[in-house]
Amino acid sequence: MMKASAAKTFLDIAAQLRHEGLLAQNGETVAVSLRADGGNYYYAELKGGAEASDTLVQERPLDGENDPASVVFGQKPDVTSVLMLPGVYALEASKTLKKLTAELDDMAQIVGLTARAAADESPAELKRCLRGRNSCFVKNRGMLTTGRSATEAITGAVLLEKAAMTHILAKKIGGAKRVPPVSAALMHLVYQKKYSKINLTEETARSRAKGPNTADAPAWSEREGELRREIVDYGKRLVDEGLVQGTWGNLAVRLDETYMLVTPSGLDYRALAPEDIVKVELDTLEYGNQRKPTSEKQLHRDLLSARPDVGAAIHTHAKNCGVFAAARKSVCCVSDELRSLTGDEIRCAPHALPSTKKLSRVALKALGGRNACLLMNHGVLCCGEDLKRAYEACKASERAAGEQLGL
Repeated sequence: MMKASAAKTFLDIAAQLRHEGLLAQNGETVAVSLRADGGNYYYAELKGGAEASDTLVQERPLDGENDPASVVFGQKPDVTSVLMLPGVYALEASKTLKKLTAELDDMAQIVGLTARAAADESPAELKRCLRGRNSCFVKNRGMLTTGRSATEAITGAVLLEKAAMTHILAKKIGGAKRVPPVSAALMHLVYQKKYSKINLTEETARSRAKGPNTADAPAWSEREGELRREIVDYGKRLVDEGLVQGTWGNLAVRLDETYMLVTPSGLDYRALAPEDIVKVELDTLEYGNQRKPTSEKQLHRDLLSARPDVGAAIHTHAKNCGVFAAARKSVCCVSDELRSLTGDEIRCAPHALPSTKKLSRVALKALGGRNACLLMNHGVLCCGEDLKRAYEACKASERAAGEQLGL
């Protein structure tokens, strides 16, 4: 990486952190390090209120014995990006926790079964806390996250902040429960092996995730083209609303009696185009020579098959709902407006591994005839007669959970 391209990457990181609420205007600093060529790295301190021209990029050697970035780059050869930032809940958690056990599946996948808390920034402490993990808390500083791309490091920060928020807010409703250890270990392994490129820059994601022969896809009917564009639009809305992080979550729409349209696996919503949406046969789940569809295609198919009144479904990892999913508690919808969108209660389904028949079975039972349910230690599943109503159910669920938490 050249210094000019590094400067642009720093600005992109600042924009993403600002969007995620992790780069505030109150003067707090985010320290960012990017691996460079020739045994060096680039370093910059980002501030919420700073102008682009105020970002000073320094080139530093990778031989600093007490330099946190040098320690991380030396311990993790595949890491290209390191972030040190306070967060809000992460900073609070760092003051008291010695470690945080994964209470949501997404933390287990990208961070690990636990996130340790380093007592300080010494090499020994950082090496201990990052051994076998991608992120850690740092006492009275917040968190340190790493990634094989800048986007992966940012996603790690978003998810560790979310994990700290879940742990702290769940105390209001009885406390969060850990993800079953065997499930957590399996999901972390699958993420590391199978989804190692899950968080990439937009153009890299577009080029690497490109499926074979997508340029030769047959012409769509007017309805199919419209639905594909709707899925892309609502996927980006979910990102803007903070209802999904990274590439977690997925959308599905009933096309006709034979097919459904679903989001692809491992492609950032910001990079989606209509031709990326995957047409899947409902009976067989076959999808031919297209991109790989979401791993939750069976969950969506089973929901559409069981509920003829449902035309679309959205699975998200919304933060407020995640608190209840981790605490394994239902969300009560008190207002008529919310009840009309989700039902009187958003029940929590028992735990099941993602992408399994058991997940479909427990989710459908918890859902019943309503339009939303929680997935234990995982997220929320919402549905409706069309994508607009499913999206409204997602927002209503998150609002109801927030109201119950007093947010």
